[in-house]
Amino acid sequence: MSAPTTNIEREKRRHAPSLLGIILAMLVGLIMGAAITFTAIERSDAPAADQPVMGEANESSTN
Repeated sequence: MSAPTTNIEREKRRHAPSLLGIILAMLVGLIMGAAITFTAIERSDAPAADQPVMGEANESSTN
């Protein structure tokens, strides 16, 4: 069974907003994923809040 005769140009126009929305959603998702990854990597180098920094631990034990 074949499709009825369609106007390809009209179908392109009808689908353009949907396709642009999908592409925009994918870009936003990629940007958010990159931001989360970057933040996680940057924070992994910092010491935890409850752990003393090496210089602070040595200074407090000598007083």
